[in-house]
Amino acid sequence: MKLSVIIPAKNEEVTLANLLPEINNVLRKHFSDQSEVILVNDHSTDRTAEIGKNHGATVVDNPYGRGKGHALIAGFERASGDYLLMMDADGSHLPEFIPEFVTYLEKGFGLVIGSRQLGGSEEYTFLRCFGNIILSGAFNVITGLHITDVLNGYKGFRRDVFTRYKYKSGEFEIEIELVANALKAGYQIGEFACHEKARAGGEAKSRVVRHGTRFLWKILQLTIPYRLSSVSKNRSN
Repeated sequence: MKLSVIIPAKNEEVTLANLLPEINNVLRKHFSDQSEVILVNDHSTDRTAEIGKNHGATVVDNPYGRGKGHALIAGFERASGDYLLMMDADGSHLPEFIPEFVTYLEKGFGLVIGSRQLGGSEEYTFLRCFGNIILSGAFNVITGLHITDVLNGYKGFRRDVFTRYKYKSGEFEIEIELVANALKAGYQIGEFACHEKARAGGEAKSRVVRHGTRFLWKILQLTIPYRLSSVSKNRSN
């Protein structure tokens, strides 16, 4: 089993110098040489790429348009692991939880989410927390599932969740596309309590209204066909 850690980063020189050594320590301790770190440089204008190389990461320049979705797709394409794990570059996602993702994947889950709703977040404002509850709730109402934090960018999944589908999301809504495709592939979704720290520096890239709207549209676009297909299969059985 090989693990690929993919980190999309745009102008994150302030946080990466501390984050990457922490990730490397966890990977050395738990996965020996069966792991890799892929840092996707999303059109940065600072030393993001240089810092990544200095700490042993494979640095990939995002060849697509700007945005987290495009950057992640570029990283997933480069990854060689059996399991892919995505995490933010801002220091809010704690590397100590990486082995927990792998434990769940080894149990048979197709995609695993580190839930801020279960583990708490120092990054949440009231509006962000409320928006996550509403959007995760909409996802659950349509699919019939109970996922507490479908939006979180700290996710691990099996390689074929990416390779068997064509991904189209350019921005943060790729979070929804990943979960929807894991469900489409017939996989079970797992969650565990995962604490989120406050951003360690730099500037947040997400915008509540803009990206919240894109999240909602992607939820409706992907989950309604899934639900209709599930109902149809149940009736035919």
